[in-house]
Amino acid sequence: MPDKIFPRGRGALFFLVLLAHVLFVPAISWPSVLLAGLFALGLSMLWLTAAKRWQFQDFWTLLRRVPNWAKKAIGVGLILFAAWVAVRTAWDSAGFLYDTALPEWSPWAGMIVLLVLCWLIASRGAPALCLWAVPMAWLAGGIIVLSLVLSLPDWQFDPSLGVFSLGGLFRPLRMILPVTVLALLFTGYDEQLPQSGAVLVGTSCAAVLAGLTVLRAGAVLGAAGARTIPYAVYEAAGVFETGILQRSEVIFGAAFAICMLARISLACCVIRRAWQMLRESK
Repeated sequence: MPDKIFPRGRGALFFLVLLAHVLFVPAISWPSVLLAGLFALGLSMLWLTAAKRWQFQDFWTLLRRVPNWAKKAIGVGLILFAAWVAVRTAWDSAGFLYDTALPEWSPWAGMIVLLVLCWLIASRGAPALCLWAVPMAWLAGGIIVLSLVLSLPDWQFDPSLGVFSLGGLFRPLRMILPVTVLALLFTGYDEQLPQSGAVLVGTSCAAVLAGLTVLRAGAVLGAAGARTIPYAVYEAAGVFETGILQRSEVIFGAAFAICMLARISLACCVIRRAWQMLRESK
């Protein structure tokens, strides 16, 4: 297992974790979803600028400069925060699977299976997770783009879908900011392996795809359908059935399942790394 995280892996991980929330946001205001993604992009740019200014490779190397008592307090806080993100994402994901593809599995059983699976994925550390994220990002991104392109003939634009409101921005922000913070913990400045380009590309692509996916849901289902149909983004992917793409919403949902696995695994990586730091601080 490599001890360094290469730029492509970081960018791919940002791309995956910043797309996972799209299934759960209301499909009535695509500008809010796009702006939430751009906010995550701005936060990433600020962090990378600070990392270059103060010359730290990631958050964990930065913690070496703080007193032991502060390091322990931060470690405990990170474990609790990451555990909340992991459990919340696993519960939402299990509920989605129960309501759509796996009704025979209870949400509780699904949540436990997801947490165990992602803990195993994270057991090899953040470098291995980022290597795993590279092919997964291409797979998930390709499925989402293909789904958007094939459904274009069914798009019917409604001006009411582009209305922006601060209230509509709050939910995607609440879902995207915690995982952005977790991803940034493994990001910083490395002169030999510049990270900023890959991170910004991954974050930007996630923001644009998230906005387009929500826009497609409203354009296909209409404003009324986007407001009332559960998992409107998922249901909108089923408007076409071409050749092997029968039940195309299931294939589309699988792409976002990959994103949800990446998000939970990232949170598990933070828990493991923070626990390791606490043990080293004794």
